[in-house]
Amino acid sequence: MATFAETSGRTIDEMFAEFDEQNPNLYARFKALAFEMIKKGKRRCSSKIIVCVMRYQHDLETNEVDEFKINDVVTSRYARKFIEEFPEHAEFFETRELRAAQKKPGMLF
Repeated sequence: MATFAETSGRTIDEMFAEFDEQNPNLYARFKALAFEMIKKGKRRCSSKIIVCVMRYQHDLETNEVDEFKINDVVTSRYARKFIEEFPEHAEFFETRELRAAQKKPGMLF
């Protein structure tokens, strides 16, 4: 199976950095939903569930014909960004070792 980099010509980290920079409101929504769960006493949550809720809420709140586009590959990067910003909640999202064997200099995740 081809990797994301092989099919897109860039790494997931590169794609996420660009996507996140162009859509800062999405990470704000991600954080708000994560903290909503934390305030409810949840000790763990899936970043994919949060992204699915974001899609659902977007569809309810808008009349846009175009579908809300957020690639599933960014979900783990949002979780890692959240953990980096809020290390006291490091156990909230379960993360796995990234497939990229070595981090390149300057990569956040």
